[in-house]
Amino acid sequence: MAQPARHAPDLLEAAVEQAIAICDGDVRAALRAALIANSFLADEVDRLTKEVSVGFARGRISPAQRASERLNRWRGISAGSKLGSEDDDDSRA
Repeated sequence: MAQPARHAPDLLEAAVEQAIAICDGDVRAALRAALIANSFLADEVDRLTKEVSVGFARGRISPAQRASERLNRWRGISAGSKLGSEDDDDSRA
């Protein structure tokens, strides 16, 4: 099990290089693509969270919902909304 941990930085670095290469060397485009992919995955987590029964989750839904709120805030930022908007203040409450 220790061997994959040693290779993790190499794999991560290779993935970063691959993402930048796919975006023709544009780091901002690679970051944008990563944020969009992350948003898609967060939507999938939200969808699956809603489908899981409360008994099966045993109270573990709450942290996921808090994470979802944070991701929604990041989605707003990546979409160009203002950092200090009222929606952002509501999501922190």
